[in-house]
Amino acid sequence: MPSFSIPVSGLDADSTALNTIANNLSNMNTTGFKSQATSFSDLLYQEIGSTGSGNEIQVGSGVQVATNTTNFTSGSLSSTGCTNDDVAINGSGFFVLDNNNGSQLYTRDGAFTLGSTGTLQSAGGQAVMGYSATNGVVNTSGALTDITIPTTTVMAPSATTTFSVTQTLNSGASIGDTATSPVKVYDSQGKSYEATVTYTKTGTNQWSYSVTMPDTLNSTPATAATVTDTVTPTSTVSGANTISKFNFDSSSGTLPTGATSGTLATVDGGTTLSIGGTSVTIPAAGESVSALAGQINGLGITGVSASVSGGVLSVTSPTATTVTSSVKQDVAGATVSYDFGSSGSTLSTVNTGTNLTLTGLTATGASATITAPTVTSGESVATYATALTSALSNAGIVGVTVNNAGGKLSITGANLSTSGSVIQDPVASSATTGTLSFDSNGNLTSPATNVSGLTFSGLSDGAATLDLNWNLFGTTGTSAVTQTASTSTTGSATQNGYASGQYNGLSVNSSGVVTASFSNNQNEIVGQLALATVSNQEGLQAEGSTNYATTTASGNAAIGVAGAGGRGTLEDSTLEGSNVDISSEFSSLIVAQRAFEANSKAVTTFDTVTQEAIGMIH
Repeated sequence: MPSFSIPVSGLDADSTALNTIANNLSNMNTTGFKSQATSFSDLLYQEIGSTGSGNEIQVGSGVQVATNTTNFTSGSLSSTGCTNDDVAINGSGFFVLDNNNGSQLYTRDGAFTLGSTGTLQSAGGQAVMGYSATNGVVNTSGALTDITIPTTTVMAPSATTTFSVTQTLNSGASIGDTATSPVKVYDSQGKSYEATVTYTKTGTNQWSYSVTMPDTLNSTPATAATVTDTVTPTSTVSGANTISKFNFDSSSGTLPTGATSGTLATVDGGTTLSIGGTSVTIPAAGESVSALAGQINGLGITGVSASVSGGVLSVTSPTATTVTSSVKQDVAGATVSYDFGSSGSTLSTVNTGTNLTLTGLTATGASATITAPTVTSGESVATYATALTSALSNAGIVGVTVNNAGGKLSITGANLSTSGSVIQDPVASSATTGTLSFDSNGNLTSPATNVSGLTFSGLSDGAATLDLNWNLFGTTGTSAVTQTASTSTTGSATQNGYASGQYNGLSVNSSGVVTASFSNNQNEIVGQLALATVSNQEGLQAEGSTNYATTTASGNAAIGVAGAGGRGTLEDSTLEGSNVDISSEFSSLIVAQRAFEANSKAVTTFDTVTQEAIGMIH
């Protein structure tokens, strides 16, 4: 009697092959996926006799799945553009993942992302492992650790310590002619300044130099309080007329608490005023009282006139005309103080780049704006304060005072505002001036070494004294400052300082070194990716998500860095595609389909034969 087990074993094996092919096809676009192939082997044979010559007569009992091998050949590498979190392995090896239970997983999928804490993670959420870096130096002999990117870390600023400028000076310049070389530098708190080297021709092949570094001081105003003072009219009779007075003079006792003056300078927008039944419209807060008087006179009411004198608004009207409601004035309850400088600044001299403007009120309540007086080179802050006071007086601005005390230029007053800034010249050492001498070929002969000790102290942000070295000579000994018979020109300027910076992105080089970039154009090495290899890749156990685990068959992983020990190199902004060959899979699919159909036919044939055998007993 035929055995159904033989074709059924074929159906089972063919089903496994079909499942493997289907899995391959479904993962043809899975990053780092490795295809599999199913191999068969026959089962034990049954001996049913022997031939006359003694040869055994054997009948097979079916088929089984012998292996489901994984094809670990590399998939194609494709650039992902600016996605720097993506990394591909070009050659042998696996990325090492932290499985969170003391074990490790291995993958070819380099589609990494950054977690909320900056940890570099795989698509499945496991941390990518490697070697840590301290002060930009990777310790590849240390223990593996999770690679963490400083996404929330602000890179600390670094003060400039050296600078260099390329400058050509005109040998044909006249005595007293000048040329300048600007260079951007940073203090210990990351504030930037534009230092300037000024060259002045003093003789044949001789130039003097001076290094200056202005320090901009922006004003910081105190909070100003505004108090509205409401005054209702009082009436007196003078002949045939009634005089209604809005008395804002301080002697009247009507000023609110905190008011410093009773002068009716400006009218508040909340004023409501009616004269003889005609309303006076106040367009907006801040209108002068003189303008209000003009509006009243413009009403055209017979016999009505308005005037301002000594802090009193007087409205004269016929006996039958009544003045109702009230006038509200804006009274400064607190003055506004603008402090230029800080406790860390000396503010001994004012730079010519100062562009301060002041706006205040005149005695009549009109607004006036002045531009700060012209500053002479090296002018002291005391002299500048005196000149500023004179300019305010000449413009008729009242209630504003200028002081110089405690390293600050302070401007105080009601109804005051400023724009622009005061620029100081920080205290500098004597090394900021000197002489440059050139030979007949235009080469710098003196000084023969770099200039050191250019210090600037008293910086407005309280930073440490800036101590600069001017690198006149490069590593080859050639001077960056030369003299030729041509127009003086300034080339490039370099320096080694920088401001603080926010995380901008990361990059990975061919050996797996991970570098973080920051908004201040600085880079920092934060670690190095590890790669693992095993002696028998076929022994790896697939864990899903294109991850693998080591087994006794695979052997332990040998972990190191890319490009060493037979490991491949890494490519940034690149991913490895699936190695599934669709044409090969379709061919295998047809073969597996035909085998399944053949075994199905064997089952139906056995069924027919069985039915015939059963029919023999009837």
